[in-house]
Amino acid sequence: MKKIFLGWLAVCLIGMPAFAETQVTKTQPVGVKILSVQNPATYAGIQLGDVLQRTVKLSVSAQDQLNENDLPLKGLQRHGIELRQLQVSKELQAGEKRYTLVFEYQVFASSGKPMQLQLPAERIVFNSGAVADIPAWRFWLMSQLPDRLQPAKPTVIAQYHPLLKQTEGMERWLAVSLLLSVVGSLVLLYRNADWRWLPMMNGDFARAYRQLKRLPATSDGHKQAALVMQQAFNDCFGQQMLASHVPAFATQQPVFQPLESQIKTFFVQANAVLYGGQLPTAEYLQQCKTLARQLRDCERRV
Repeated sequence: MKKIFLGWLAVCLIGMPAFAETQVTKTQPVGVKILSVQNPATYAGIQLGDVLQRTVKLSVSAQDQLNENDLPLKGLQRHGIELRQLQVSKELQAGEKRYTLVFEYQVFASSGKPMQLQLPAERIVFNSGAVADIPAWRFWLMSQLPDRLQPAKPTVIAQYHPLLKQTEGMERWLAVSLLLSVVGSLVLLYRNADWRWLPMMNGDFARAYRQLKRLPATSDGHKQAALVMQQAFNDCFGQQMLASHVPAFATQQPVFQPLESQIKTFFVQANAVLYGGQLPTAEYLQQCKTLARQLRDCERRV
């Protein structure tokens, strides 16, 4: 009996390693190879807001598949380091499936003095159960602000209003130009207007010119023009004026001296129209208007 028991014990001891090896072989997942881990080129002088990139290349069997549900989510923050982006690409090469994972981290930590931080360790899991552990990567963060802020008020530079453009000269010339425009407009109005709302604009020949403009270009209109002009000369001279009175009229009214010859011509033509029975020419009314306007300008001293 003792020999039988020892025999069974020997058989069991010999079979246990084989059984254990078989069990391990069945449950052991296919291995994952870490081909390379490329961390940022510099580990010092990192500042707030910098983007750090690390690239991980892995190799697994062609039948294995990356479990993307176990990858860290975009926007995950760990100790002041945020995962900004994660890009995954794969390719088949030499009967293997090669994965390339590009992690982009952004630094949101800040400190008043240099401090050591790290890109977090990442765990990459495959459907077969294979796992690749990427170790953390340490770097130094530069100081952003001094420990104690100095009051800003003593260092503020005084602000001044912008210098105003000197416009006194421009305003002066503008006022002068406006004054000259008004004076020029009044002079033109005084010289050419037929209105009589000012006494100086309602002289004898100004009234005659307004009447001549309303006369028709007919035989009766020509005679009326001669009478109107004769009446204007009588009113201006102060008595009945004849052709022989022209020199005395020019002496009495020096402003009319430049038109003395035209006045003599008018009296010659008026005597022929009114008393000589001569028919006036078609231009006679226009000649009377022209002479009346010239006399009006002399009357207004313009």
